Amino acid sequence: MIKKVILPLIVAAGLAGCVTTTTEFPEPLREDLTYNWRVVDVQASVPRTLTTSTANSQMPDVDLIWREDGPGDVYAQIEAIMEETMAQAALKFHPPIKGSRPVIIQTEQVQFHSLTERARSNIGGIHNVDFYLTVVDANTGEVLSGPAYIEADVTAFGGAEAEAAVAVGQTMRVRIIQRVSDVIATYLGIAGNRAVENGRYVEIGR
Repeated sequence: MIKKVILPLIVAAGLAGCVTTTTEFPEPLREDLTYNWRVVDVQASVPRTLTTSTANSQMPDVDLIWREDGPGDVYAQIEAIMEETMAQAALKFHPPIKGSRPVIIQTEQVQFHSLTERARSNIGGIHNVDFYLTVVDANTGEVLSGPAYIEADVTAFGGAEAEAAVAVGQTMRVRIIQRVSDVIATYLGIAGNRAVENGRYVEIGR
């Protein structure tokens, strides 16, 4: 079983056999700002200046690691994941309220460091998902919010725990989209009972 406790950073750094996940975002937006928004598009950007690698080491020192979709354009794969994530977050706007102001949610990736095959097969780790989020008026391009820097780490299973998660449909992609969409929805002020808290967590027992 994984137990989560919030500890000062200096303590977290000294604990052996633990991993640290970080959730950080600015003060959530007020409902009186967002109530009239209607999301008409989501746009993800993964700058081609970010580094990536196909090396199957434990933790390559690069900005982007994503293997679950197989060989291909990692930048495009991550853009697709982030657009699905934003779309899922946008669904949390109150359905009966049809906002009159069309908006676009945009992200610009800073880091998307998931697991290599090697890390996934043994100890697991952290999916580090860091990005800037901006909301703009779809008609005028006016910036309504942001850019807000968001860190949305997700615990990454390894070994038998990873296999068990996949067996019930909890793939890396599914878990990342669910967690990061909850973080985005919390920042937008629409998460409801799925709201998350800022904080650095040490997860013990991995």
